[in-house]
Parts: sequence; C-alpha cells; structure tokens
Amino acid sequence: MDESAHKADGWLNSLRRAGESMLGLMQSRIELFAVELQEEKLRLIGTIAWLVIALALIVAGLLVGLGAVALYLWDVARYFGIVGLALVLLTAGASVLWAILRQIRRNPVPFSETISEFDKDRKCLRGDK
Repeated sequence: MDESAHKADGWLNSLRRAGESMLGLMQSRIELFAVELQEEKLRLIGTIAWLVIALALIVAGLLVGLGAVALYLWDVARYFGIVGLALVLLTAGASVLWAILRQIRRNPVPFSETISEFDKDRKCLRGDK
C-alpha cells in the first residue's frame, strides 16, 4: 500500500510542478507582452505627434502659399520672400512626413519578442532544439 500511495503522490506532485511551471511560463510571456505593448503605445503616440506637426507645417505652407499667390497677383514684383517662406514650410512638412515613413518602415514587427518566445516554447514542447 505504501508503494502505490507513494507512486500516486509522486505523480500528483509531478503534475503540480508541471502546472506551476506552465503558469510561470505564461506569466513571463504575459509580462513580456505588456512591456512590448507599452513600447508600441509610446511609439504610436510619438508617431502621431510628428504627424500632427507635419500636417500643421503643410497647412501653414499652403496658407502662406495661397496668400503669396494672392499678393503676387496683386503686386507682381515684391513677394518672392513670401513664396520662399511657403516653399520652406512645405519642404519642412514633407521632410517630417518622409522621416515618419522611414521610421515606420525601419521599426521591428510589433510584439516580435513575444512571438519569438512562443515559437521557442512550441519547439521545446515538441522536443526540437
């Protein structure tokens, strides 16, 4: 009787330890996901802020450009400075947009570390190395 009770207790103990290990593994994966989610949120907020700045510069450039065209038509010879300002603002806005697009393309895939860890877990459970 003692031997069968010991075997049952050993089996249950092993099952409990395996459950604890799985819970610990899931907790670490969820924590990693939470950190990556926070990073993605901050990156998104930064991108939106730069996008707002770019759009404001473009709108300002368009308004100055339209004002310059109106003034140019009114007095043809003296308003190249205003047109130059409009070109500078439009160029600045386009440069910011270009930088945003380059940053978006350069950033890693969201949650790539979490996906990588789940792939490692799956390979480990299959017995692959």
